[in-house]
Amino acid sequence: MFIFSKEQKIFQIGKIQIGGQPGQNPPVLIGSIFFKSHKIVIDDKKGDFNRNLAESLINTQDEIAEKTGIPAILDVVGEYSEALIRYIEFIKSITDTPLLMDGVTARVRIPVCQYLKEAGLTEGIIYNSIEFHSNAEELAAIKNAGIKQAVLLAYGPRFIWPKDKLKLIAGEIQGQNLLQKAQEAGVEKILIDTAVLDPPSIGISARAIYLIKEELGYPAGTAPCNAIYTWSKGKEFNAVKNAIISTSAMLRTLGADFILYGSINNATMVFPAIAMVESCIAYNNRREFKINPSKNHPITKIF
Repeated sequence: MFIFSKEQKIFQIGKIQIGGQPGQNPPVLIGSIFFKSHKIVIDDKKGDFNRNLAESLINTQDEIAEKTGIPAILDVVGEYSEALIRYIEFIKSITDTPLLMDGVTARVRIPVCQYLKEAGLTEGIIYNSIEFHSNAEELAAIKNAGIKQAVLLAYGPRFIWPKDKLKLIAGEIQGQNLLQKAQEAGVEKILIDTAVLDPPSIGISARAIYLIKEELGYPAGTAPCNAIYTWSKGKEFNAVKNAIISTSAMLRTLGADFILYGSINNATMVFPAIAMVESCIAYNNRREFKINPSKNHPITKIF
């Protein structure tokens, strides 16, 4: 076990705290809902969906988060602006869990920013994401909406390896680095996604998480599920869900502050497993490094 030499930034987003030293604040698990193949979606253009099933899934994630001490965020995916607005309105009506506004493109997300401002729904909204290709129009939309938290996606055609990702985030590059883009957008609470391309690249992303926290101190994480769902042998071995758990655990042991674990349907499988890993980290780091776990930490919940 270890701690980082750089002072770690901790951000309050809605009811959760994210960031800090290993064993201090538990990692946030982020379940995706309303994605393209999600069976609860009836019409992904209009945003029609099975409301009873959606509410049940959201309540289940909230309940397992409370039982295990692992905080939760909702990754709300929308193919179209109209649909994304309807999804967010619904979620805001039933839970105070923070959410990622995850429109699949900037063209989807930009109109949603304006709507959220007008409807007074920006509290707890995390813009997902500011990236290499984000332009002035997109950054202005975030700023004008008053959205103060965003994910920075550390991926670009020339920024694949861990040190390259650091350069994209905070170094000297042609145009603006991601921290400069976030500043232009008025973002104050920054989460950095180290981006996964394929199953083996989860290791690259894990190493990048460690370097980002060690050198910059920002909360960092990623989505191993994106790659694992494409792993053809995973289906042959019947190992997709197990691989999501194991890679999520690996990411946390290297310091990840948030993990997108895939479909919210898998919440009851993933949360207890990560709570166990987190408790082991906290137990050691409290004794070895005097890092005190936060209130309602998993170590106080699952034993």
